[in-house]
Amino acid sequence: MTSLDQEVALLRGVPFFSSIDTGKLKLLAYSSEKLGFEDGEAVFRQGSTDGDAYFILEGSVDVLTERNGHEVKVAHLPQHALFGEISALCDIPRTATVRAKGDLLALRIPGESFLNLIAEYPEVALQIIRVLARRVADTTSDLAAALEARDKGQA
Repeated sequence: MTSLDQEVALLRGVPFFSSIDTGKLKLLAYSSEKLGFEDGEAVFRQGSTDGDAYFILEGSVDVLTERNGHEVKVAHLPQHALFGEISALCDIPRTATVRAKGDLLALRIPGESFLNLIAEYPEVALQIIRVLARRVADTTSDLAAALEARDKGQA
């Protein structure tokens, strides 16, 4: 298990949160909830609407989307990654299911706390935009490669 000070130190190591003063990070960590998940257990499911963001304290997760009734792995996120921020930012249903890969300890950050932090620290919003833009670019590249491979297989 981690202490409040350890959680603050971990959050400070995330580029999103590196410029935030210690008092605000303590408040964020304190208002968040530590949750444990077993291997294969869903943190949240595609289509759910809780709107919270998550930070991986220990372990890792797989990000999966449903296609034709089957889950397809689209990403793997390691320890100390932030996820679920799209629903927190946009108030939209989850775009993917996230499952624990091995034992997982995550910090659930209430959507309102996450949005308040962004409002107070615009540089956090800029960091998040950069990460999301990188994810879109990676997804676009992966999609293009998959379509090219499919087209070669049909020739």
